[in-house]
Amino acid sequence: MSEITKIIIKLMSEGLSLNAIQKRLSLSNRELSFILKQIKSSGFNLANTYFSDGQVYAKITHSLNLNPENNVIRINVRDRIFRAVFISDLHIGSIYERPDLLKVVYSYLKKHDIHTLFNGGDVIENVYEDRIEQLKIKSDLAQARKVLRVYPSVPDVISYNLYGNHDYKSLTDNGFDLARYLEERRYDLVSLGYGSSIIKLKDDAIGITHDLNRSKRRKDLTDNATIIFKGHSHKAKNRENKLIYIPSLSDDPFVSYEYRPLMGFLDVEFIFFEKVISKINIKHLALVDNEIRLANEESITTRPEVEQRRTESRMVKKFKPRNEINNN
Repeated sequence: MSEITKIIIKLMSEGLSLNAIQKRLSLSNRELSFILKQIKSSGFNLANTYFSDGQVYAKITHSLNLNPENNVIRINVRDRIFRAVFISDLHIGSIYERPDLLKVVYSYLKKHDIHTLFNGGDVIENVYEDRIEQLKIKSDLAQARKVLRVYPSVPDVISYNLYGNHDYKSLTDNGFDLARYLEERRYDLVSLGYGSSIIKLKDDAIGITHDLNRSKRRKDLTDNATIIFKGHSHKAKNRENKLIYIPSLSDDPFVSYEYRPLMGFLDVEFIFFEKVISKINIKHLALVDNEIRLANEESITTRPEVEQRRTESRMVKKFKPRNEINNN
């Protein structure tokens, strides 16, 4: 085991985050990710813990990670408000790819001090026989390599990636696991698996889903999640306050709708009360000529009874007598 590997293991045991270790040792994201891969290849199991401020902590364990809850991840939310950006359908490798827009999104994250990005699937285009003429890159491996080149690496920003039907085709046809390939090379590209995932936030949860194929339908998340964000459709829409469509970040004109949806992303603010999500504020931000424009804005009350208690609590504090406030 190399000296740098021993130092990293020591720093992890002392409680430093991967972000802090990378900075202290002046390593690139790729360099640290490669060493973490070597640590796992040496027989160690790393259990990662994620926080809403973009920090990732890795702890070495000596047991197998056999989690019966497949595609479930927890993000430890430190504050009452958790803000995240949602993107989807990059289709890297297609002639309609727009990797330049990833830079725009990451600039937005940095400007607004947002540390969490969710990707709703179809990271690569893959190779569909009926879409060969629409390919810019001819293999899934080459497309994956381009993802690593164009996906920005910004300190304290984590991208949680769900993988869709175009990504899943690599796994079923070629045995190429895109999720594993990217996560092993970039610790900030966290895999949520294929098709659907549950993200636990405090005592609540949200779901992310992307259709795969008829033989591999997504699991019904409605009983396990307060709200569900869906990729694949290349549009943004709120349906029945339970399902939110994530707009596309590629310029594919072949969509089966009466109009061509605008490329863009979602800026979502989750407001917690009593450790559950009581309200969600959503901004649909369109990208026109690489400029961000507000396309739509809405608020969803997920639990009316909780939001009512939150409102009453705020009113009590607002009108509490001054001497009573001071005594408390």
